Amino acid sequence: MTELILLGGGGHARSVLAAARARKLIVRGYLAPEAGDLGVDCPYLGDDDFLGALDPEEVLFVNGLGSTAATTARQELYERAIARGFHAAQIVHPRGFVDPRSRLESGVQVLAGAFVNSGAVVGENALINSGAIIEHDVMVGAHSHVSPGAVVAGGVRIGDGVHVGLGARVIQGVILGSGSVIGAGAVVIRDVPAGAVVVGVPARAIESEKREAV
Repeated sequence: MTELILLGGGGHARSVLAAARARKLIVRGYLAPEAGDLGVDCPYLGDDDFLGALDPEEVLFVNGLGSTAATTARQELYERAIARGFHAAQIVHPRGFVDPRSRLESGVQVLAGAFVNSGAVVGENALINSGAIIEHDVMVGAHSHVSPGAVVAGGVRIGDGVHVGLGARVIQGVILGSGSVIGAGAVVIRDVPAGAVVVGVPARAIESEKREAV
């Protein structure tokens, strides 16, 4: 069985580690700028430079960064590992549901209690977090993050690098433009332009100076 290297040592890394272990996958250790608290059975191996000492044919990497708004840091970490010749592992928690008529690309993570329903396509390095629901025929772009408890209705199109906040709701057929951020608890009833930040019920765009925490 190919071993995994976890990139990151924070809260999301712990969640992904738990999902990997629930799948009986072997995690050799984790890389981070400094040691975190992932337990003695998942040792700290060093920072990202340690990847240079590994053989890309012998290990897969797992992205241990989440996002609270922009997904840029998560995307950059993934792309650095890919540029070094490594391949990303898919992680689907045993208590996550993925319909066999859906498709998950490289590096996708589906955590406990999440659903990915029929005809959905989830792009590379996308994160479907705990309890999130991706309904039928949804397209989730690369590097996007659908946060815990969010519900995305049928036929929605989510661009690349979109953050859908905690408990948000997106009605059927809506388009979320690449790089947009949907605030926690928002209800999206119309298309969201690329790069926009929307909050509220119904969701509305906010001014740039008010975007620190959504």
